[in-house]
Amino acid sequence: MKEKIMETVDRMRGKLIEMARKIFEYAEVAFQEKKSSKLLADFLEKECFEVKRNVAGLETAFVAKCGSSFPVIALLAEYDALPGLGHACGHNMIGVISAGAGAALKKAGVLDEYEGTILVVGSPAEEKGAGKRILIENGVFKGVDVAMMIHPASFTTGFDISYALKVYKVEFFGKPSHAAADPEKGINALDSMIQLFSGIGLMRQQLPEKVRIHGIITNGGQAPNIIPEYTSAEIIVRALNKDILERITDKFKKLVEGSALMTGCRYNIEELESMNEVFVNVPLAKALEKNFEIVGEEVVERTYEQGVGSTDMGDVTQVVPGIHAYVNITGGKYVPAHTHEFAEFANSEEGYEAMIRAVKALAMTCYDIFSSKDLLNEIKDYFGRGKELGTS
Repeated sequence: MKEKIMETVDRMRGKLIEMARKIFEYAEVAFQEKKSSKLLADFLEKECFEVKRNVAGLETAFVAKCGSSFPVIALLAEYDALPGLGHACGHNMIGVISAGAGAALKKAGVLDEYEGTILVVGSPAEEKGAGKRILIENGVFKGVDVAMMIHPASFTTGFDISYALKVYKVEFFGKPSHAAADPEKGINALDSMIQLFSGIGLMRQQLPEKVRIHGIITNGGQAPNIIPEYTSAEIIVRALNKDILERITDKFKKLVEGSALMTGCRYNIEELESMNEVFVNVPLAKALEKNFEIVGEEVVERTYEQGVGSTDMGDVTQVVPGIHAYVNITGGKYVPAHTHEFAEFANSEEGYEAMIRAVKALAMTCYDIFSSKDLLNEIKDYFGRGKELGTS
């Protein structure tokens, strides 16, 4: 059956690459992925999937279903681009990998021979907005037994390391005045913001390893001859798990308060979004890695040296056994994501060949789960033990 799956994917190769190229060209940012999501949903509908659109109140979310029995495997499809950089994180490939794997399972007859259901879950706004959390809150993953996705990278692995994350909007409110004639009558909101960023820089010396705090000033004042009345920033706090994250965010909030006190400003902190760390399901990751090796991928260990970020797939892995895997699209050269160079690989022949191998590996892993109750039980048992021990 695995040979049949791979042959099926090979026959779909041209169409899959065509879709990935189009999504790359669309380069639609979070919650604006209208053409990208429609392209994938239309493709799956033509492949005899039952497609629901506008899921969870999100115009660019969809769920495509094939099958009606147990077990239920969800394949996550991302397709949002980065502002100014386009698909410099390779999301033009992610949706195609999941949609292609789902279609291959249907075409190869896996769902005719074995009981099970495939869901391709179109999940917008991974880069900004935590779209998967919205899907979770609206019950999209209820009844799902396993969830998987494969992300382009400079390495191939079934495992992931990720940070838990919180995104904050910070505002300072001062009092305007003429910066030359009457500066003493103003309260400078920009001074508070500068104190905050300076405080974050100093605090880094006392932070645990693998904690990241970074941000941008989104409003620094209106004119240089006016004492700034209002400033704002968007700041991201990351840590290896949600427990460490809570401790760090407490310190961060005190920095905000102190920065306001130093100038006499008022302040406001608003949490914009959050993500949990990925809880890797080891049996599932190992099963995918075996299939990566079958299609010729060199599997490596996931390390911090490869770069670590955050993903809303972490939230999914906290409620469903799952993995956030990676496939090497750069041919062995380490290229950081969110760069122009990585975007070039995300639209290269070399990258698309790796994408096709990922489609095969993902589809074959679904087949392994459908055809082996022992593997499914091992996956679910591992998830259950993690919940009991509090390691998820």
